Amino acid sequence: MTLELELDDMTTQLIIWLSAITLYLLFALWYFGFRRKLKKEEVEVYLKKLAAYDDYKDQDLRGLKEFLTNDDGKSFVMVNSILLKEKPDLVEGVEEGDKSLKVLIKYHKSFMGMMIKRAGIGIFQGRVAGQSVDLIGIENAEQWGISAINRFRSRRDFIEILIHPKFHEKHQFKFAALEKSIAYPVSPWFQLGGFPLTVALVLALLAAIGHIISI
Repeated sequence: MTLELELDDMTTQLIIWLSAITLYLLFALWYFGFRRKLKKEEVEVYLKKLAAYDDYKDQDLRGLKEFLTNDDGKSFVMVNSILLKEKPDLVEGVEEGDKSLKVLIKYHKSFMGMMIKRAGIGIFQGRVAGQSVDLIGIENAEQWGISAINRFRSRRDFIEILIHPKFHEKHQFKFAALEKSIAYPVSPWFQLGGFPLTVALVLALLAAIGHIISI
């Protein structure tokens, strides 16, 4: 009888740890993906689809083409600095008294689901504490309001988001809310700790608690 109970306990503990490992593998599949590099012909197809939208200029497409052509198949982060307008432009969908931040959030909400589906997550966001303390070779960059860093699983995922109609259907809110902005990609990149380690530690902790309870 005692042997049977011990075997049942071992089976339960094995199930607990295998479940934790399976969950992490599913998370890793979502977070890291398959890392397929973009081919040159794919880049051209994506850029043609993007050029069909009025809110992208030739200058934007040239920089984007270089970024996509040099794809390494790995994740990257987009570094953003923005300054909001004191009052947003009264475009369709913006009401008198709306704050620029509220209008910008409306813009972001329209495609956040697509980002999360493709493992795009915000890893940093904060309000600027003061004016720029070091400027070389750049004008009108003394003042910013918010800085943010968003992680994208791959350049393929990034362009898939950019060509989706949802990304553009509320693009007017972005221009209505922003006084100025700058965004540039960074790759390779490194984050001490990071989301994957946090998920692994949480799952390991839950599995350990389950293991102890089952004893």
